[in-house]
Amino acid sequence: MNFLNNPPSGNWLHDIAVAAKPSLEELLADAQVVFRCLADYRSTHELSAADKDGKLTAEFWKCRERLNKKLAKLIRAPQVDLEEVFDGTRISWVSMIKDTEEPTTALLSQQIQWVVQLIAQGAILNVRRCQECTKWYFARFSHQEFCSSSCRGKHFAKTEDFRQKRRDYMRDYYRRKKSENFK
Repeated sequence: MNFLNNPPSGNWLHDIAVAAKPSLEELLADAQVVFRCLADYRSTHELSAADKDGKLTAEFWKCRERLNKKLAKLIRAPQVDLEEVFDGTRISWVSMIKDTEEPTTALLSQQIQWVVQLIAQGAILNVRRCQECTKWYFARFSHQEFCSSSCRGKHFAKTEDFRQKRRDYMRDYYRRKKSENFK
């Protein structure tokens, strides 16, 4: 998530990360639309029935097509990574993007590999954007909507219900203080 929120510093690396960010965010969004829809069905049979009944939206099909087009450009190649050898992994698989000449290829392929791993682990729907600060975070709970308790507090402090309760509390608080001063 840190890559999406705070691109690496340094002149050329920062520029590459900023250039790759929209493409990665689009990939994440497409994957989430597809897997949020798929989560409603338990089998291919149920999915086919829903498709015949017209329950699958056009957005689902568009997102699925874009996602598959992007993933089709990936090539996985074996590599001996010296850092991973000593962790017990003799061969690691590196993703590369074929048919592109963009300078963002290497960095973007690493990030796409990360998204693919989230999909494979069934955790793609846990990647979310905070409703308050719009930072990306990994949700620990299905109902989590904010990256931190401070963002949750800031968000609810803006609601009219919160403001009314705060006005009532402060009014009561000042009355108590005023009565204490007269005693």
